[in-house]
Amino acid sequence: MSISLEIKNLSKSFGGIVAVEDLTFNIKSGEVMGIIGPNGAGKTTVFNLITGVYQPTKGQIIYKGKDITGHQPDEIVKLGIARTFQNVRLFKNLSAMENVVTALDLKNPMYNLASTFFLNWPFIPGKVKRCEKELREKALHFLDLVGIADHAQKQANALPYGLQRKLEIARALALEPELLLLDEPAAGMNPEESMELSRLIKEIQQKLNLTVFLIEHHMDLVMEICDHLYVINFGRELAEGNPEEIQANPAVLKAYLGEGRKGA
Repeated sequence: MSISLEIKNLSKSFGGIVAVEDLTFNIKSGEVMGIIGPNGAGKTTVFNLITGVYQPTKGQIIYKGKDITGHQPDEIVKLGIARTFQNVRLFKNLSAMENVVTALDLKNPMYNLASTFFLNWPFIPGKVKRCEKELREKALHFLDLVGIADHAQKQANALPYGLQRKLEIARALALEPELLLLDEPAAGMNPEESMELSRLIKEIQQKLNLTVFLIEHHMDLVMEICDHLYVINFGRELAEGNPEEIQANPAVLKAYLGEGRKGA
């Protein structure tokens, strides 16, 4: 199995505060890998470094053999990496379909974001109208993949929180990534909803042949779908292994139970 993403000696400091320190790990193509750790461990910082939101203090990020360290977020997306966020980031006043269309637009040079707001104007040239129709059909496809096609015309901020989470995944999928980063996709969900989401993520991953890298605090979801886990604490590596190995690791149990955390 080939390597999708390589993280080499990755570090990030904010002034005198070290958020991520000397992390090294690989993600294999086609696997589901989870990064876990207590709150404040540096997990989202790792995602922000991979996707170009932050620039690393040192280290390398290599995607499919290419060094992407220091690339800007739009360049990262074009290379085939998409993500969701810890806090839902949607165009809340647009419909679910229009949210997905905005992502599809990035891959279509004939279309632009402004036309999303003028879809019903009678003066749009026929070619653009045909393009708009194709984009809507594609958007509906991605909404259907996550099980919310029936809500296509609803305004994003009118959707229940769990469906907003699914909409954000649909929008990320519309970018046609090979590597999908999910930042706490089950946040705010009850156990039943989170297990339904775990089945959905696994189904999407297999259907689209994706590599998935996720942050999650719902351990039932993590243990259910992840092939491999990487654990960090205080920005440093704590453990790595399959779910069974991580569940039995005393250092991981201590970190989650709070033992030995000075000042906690």
